[in-house]
Amino acid sequence: MHVGDAFRRLVPPGSWVLFLFFLAGIWLAISPFAMTTQASGTHWITPTINNVAIGAIMMVVSLLGILGYMLFALRDLIREAQAKQNIERQAIELPANQ
Repeated sequence: MHVGDAFRRLVPPGSWVLFLFFLAGIWLAISPFAMTTQASGTHWITPTINNVAIGAIMMVVSLLGILGYMLFALRDLIREAQAKQNIERQAIELPANQ
């Protein structure tokens, strides 16, 4: 298996969507401060609290999705490599036993 094939299996197109959700969460969390709808030095208003909370939730969920997918894909790659090694080992041992 080539490195490019392994990379494509670890980072599929669906992960890019999760990455875009992560970027949207960052923007949602910082938008009240970047767009100056939140006055500096005052207590946070309700829309600011909402934006920061929803943005943080989007970031956490998307990161967990990306990491979860990558962990499962890595597990599958490791199992596939182990199965290939077992087949090769059996192919080497079979002629030696005859």
